[in-house]
Amino acid sequence: MSSSTDSISTLALPQGFPLRALLILSLGVFVTVTAESLPAGLMPEMSADLDVSAMQVGMLISVWAMTVIITSIPLARATMWLDRRLVVGVSLGAFALANLGTALAPGYELAMASRVAAAIAHGLFWAVVIVYASAMLAPSHLGRGLAIVTAGGTAATVAGLPVATVMAQALGWRATFLALGAVSLILGVVVVRGMPKFLPARTTRADWVPLRKDSSVPALLALGAAAILIATAQFTSFTYIRPYFEVATSMDSEWAAGLLFIYGLAGLVGVVVAGLLADRFPRSSFIGVLVFFAGAFTVLTLMPRLPAAVIAGLLVWGFGIGAVFPLLQTSLMRAATDRTRTLASAGIGVFFNIGIAVGPWLGGTLGGDAAPTVTTAVSAVAMVLAVALGFVGVALGARRRA
Repeated sequence: MSSSTDSISTLALPQGFPLRALLILSLGVFVTVTAESLPAGLMPEMSADLDVSAMQVGMLISVWAMTVIITSIPLARATMWLDRRLVVGVSLGAFALANLGTALAPGYELAMASRVAAAIAHGLFWAVVIVYASAMLAPSHLGRGLAIVTAGGTAATVAGLPVATVMAQALGWRATFLALGAVSLILGVVVVRGMPKFLPARTTRADWVPLRKDSSVPALLALGAAAILIATAQFTSFTYIRPYFEVATSMDSEWAAGLLFIYGLAGLVGVVVAGLLADRFPRSSFIGVLVFFAGAFTVLTLMPRLPAAVIAGLLVWGFGIGAVFPLLQTSLMRAATDRTRTLASAGIGVFFNIGIAVGPWLGGTLGGDAAPTVTTAVSAVAMVLAVALGFVGVALGARRRA
């Protein structure tokens, strides 16, 4: 079985560093991640127009996550031998049509149906986009290239949702979904017409072994479990970040917007640093970021009344969430075999969405807005466990490639 960094395409891909192609894929990530959380920023406008409660608008996000969890892996398996270029392009096109459906929905039921359709397209896109990007990259460029692609997700969090919210206030929430749909459709056409083909190599009968016996499975399971813990830690605390500022710290509430902006900028720095380190120090950089992550939550738990400590903790937290995803994706692609690469990419989206679903519930149950330092303490414990599982995952992946 060849390693994950071997060439697995049946057609030639561009030589060198494919910056243009990676930026196109990154923009696709930006659009889909922005749309994923968009109802949170448009809640008042959507609630009034569709004549539903804020909780019902929030359900548009929850149902999205559940749809991704249910459909991503089956769709990845069904399309695993198709040209990755076509799968990426068609999923972006379907995503565009679904967002158009949301924009034109006369009522809540059709808005929900269109969100489910968009989530299906989003799950399929995420299942293949990292695999497609990895196929274009030489082993020495894998970390830097995947950092560029996944930067779109960080940019969506920092800029996409705020810009979309401002647009909704100026032009209405429907115009925001129309704009995202239009951009997604253009990207889909660009991918299909202008990006290189990539046909995954089929496993021959002589090479076939049951999936449970694939040498990469132990490493992928450990990294997948770490991903659940990372996402759970993130959303256990981030969901209640405003109560943390208002209840736990000694800072005035006016600091909240500035602190979140600092957090977002630190995330962008984390993406850049991850791209620089992932290829030179693939194992230690991933584990190191997880350790920093755990340290940030510990500081926020133990020293909420010290403004300097809170700011430092937020900076490290933001840096960690920006760096961890490209480093995790790089670890997955290095550990995976040709056969498990697509399933690993789809699975990581499922694992993160499990954490997204569990985190807010866990935080609300254990601390919530009444005791937000309890949520940060739970996040710190989850990240310590993620460090252990991440170490096991990268060690098993290194052993498989040896």
